[in-house]
Amino acid sequence: MTIPPPQVVPAGVRLTYRRLVRWESVAYVAGHGPTHGEVWGSPLGKVGGNVTVEEAIAAAELTALNVLGTIDRELGDLESIACWLKINGFVNAVDGFTEHATVINGFSDLILDLYGVDRLAARTSVGVPHLPFDMPVEVDAIVALR
Repeated sequence: MTIPPPQVVPAGVRLTYRRLVRWESVAYVAGHGPTHGEVWGSPLGKVGGNVTVEEAIAAAELTALNVLGTIDRELGDLESIACWLKINGFVNAVDGFTEHATVINGFSDLILDLYGVDRLAARTSVGVPHLPFDMPVEVDAIVALR
């Protein structure tokens, strides 16, 4: 597993939020997308249109790596994760697309491989008409900490 470098905000874009907020033993992780630092790690656009389901699954997996990277950078390590509580996955999809859950499995499967079924989160996966920067997927998470 290779954690990508942190997302670099494009020039001229202002984002007013924190990537992670820790409140007692819970971390709330802001929405992440499929980036490698300042480069998009997946095609941009709509799933079921110019982005294939396979490309979107890979984008969701890269998004999981980005979430892990934020947790690692903000909290100092990944061992502090006691349990993944909730994952919300958003798929930028064409009208009529119905494989949202399959796409977000790219995120969940990586978490399952790393943490096992006992620490796997409850999850929502929905289709949306647009995402920031035309990303194919965006995922936020809530994790319990040790």
